Amino acid sequence: MNRNEEYWALAAQLRETPPELEGTVDRARARARKKHLRRWLGIPAASLGGVAAAFVLLVNCSLPFAQACGRIPGLRDLAAAVALSPSLKAAVENDFVQVVDREQTENGITFRLDYLILDAMQINFFYTVSGGDYDSYHVYPSITGPDGEELEGYSIISGEAAPGELSDFNVNYADDGQVPEALRLTCKVTARREAGDGMAPAADESIWDEPAPDREPEIVATFTFDLALDDRFTVPGDTLPLDKWVEVDGQRLLLRELEVNPTHARLAVSTDPENTAWLRGLDFYLEDEKGNRYEAGARSGSSGRLVASGADGVNEVIYYYLESSFFRHPERLTLYLTGAEWLDKDAEWVTVDLTTGAASWLPEGVEFRSIDRRGEDVHCVVDTPDAGALFTWDYRDPEGGEHRWESMSMTVRASEPVEEDLETEPHQISFTLGDYPWDTVELKLRASRETELAEPVAVALP
Repeated sequence: MNRNEEYWALAAQLRETPPELEGTVDRARARARKKHLRRWLGIPAASLGGVAAAFVLLVNCSLPFAQACGRIPGLRDLAAAVALSPSLKAAVENDFVQVVDREQTENGITFRLDYLILDAMQINFFYTVSGGDYDSYHVYPSITGPDGEELEGYSIISGEAAPGELSDFNVNYADDGQVPEALRLTCKVTARREAGDGMAPAADESIWDEPAPDREPEIVATFTFDLALDDRFTVPGDTLPLDKWVEVDGQRLLLRELEVNPTHARLAVSTDPENTAWLRGLDFYLEDEKGNRYEAGARSGSSGRLVASGADGVNEVIYYYLESSFFRHPERLTLYLTGAEWLDKDAEWVTVDLTTGAASWLPEGVEFRSIDRRGEDVHCVVDTPDAGALFTWDYRDPEGGEHRWESMSMTVRASEPVEEDLETEPHQISFTLGDYPWDTVELKLRASRETELAEPVAVALP
């Protein structure tokens, strides 16, 4: 029996949850909510690794499946990788997995592509990388058509991978039905050893998906796979037209539609051009008639935040990812809006005096810790209470010239949390204004404030 046959045989055992595990998931989730987990941008959930594997196997799998996975390492790792995503876990339980089972080796690095979980709008790739005596790898994937032709309308989220551990990246398409019948996947791999092991990491790691141009890491291996996608998994999902206006924190939002696919769901939102602030993030969840919740942002890297949008202004469309109700077939769904993040239109730019650190204004809890001119460059360190991005890539000089960052990084400051509250654990954002002779700079904020609603705004969906 080959690996593909082993998968389908074991997947058939997922239909019933045994009495031994009744209530285990609810109890585990209740315990998990007591802890605050901060997800670093660019690090996939699969990278939680072996420490979490035993836990997620216990609470997320049926007993027969857990026993079978203990005998077959590949399926055990897949169960661990999808356990933190109810949507992908449900996809596995309903046989929505394409087994690839292909491997390549180059320069002592082995890349194994194990599984795909896909639908008409998203492809999740599960892989392992090992070899070369490295401590971690970063995979930079790209896709083309089967003959190398350019594809459009997609984005890729990827991150670091530990040696030999099942990791993942995903491709998201803007429109339904764009996932092709076949594609060519190219994965460029960079690698590093920890300090003291022959290759020290850079002092500041980039928080963005791609490295800064002046810090382009060396590619240690490149792998190419020609893949045919199983059309059983690319049937269109369900689209619920909403066309409902709601008011959140004095701003008007148009809920356009909800797309429910096997691996994820997407909420499409537009904003009223007369609003005084641009929408930069939306906190929400769905709930069905049985009380099952479908949370926003899981495994999408978005945490309920902006996923994709048009330009600021009239008729912009913003998409947010959330967990899918596809395999539960609910009779009714209610959308609950619980908060939002805004960029006030009159507070988009902040002017900073680079000689004194004084700013025209800054969001609450944000301040410049140091400004250090190094030759023609200016290095800045900013204290911020949040671990997310504070500024966009753009800034302006006092003469109206427009610039973009050479590098930006984020580190956790080694000090006690404010008032011993982990929610306000201080962070630092550092950036360099390259070849910048001016004494002032205008920085463009990503967001200016965040609102948590005292009472959720409830919207019944058709």
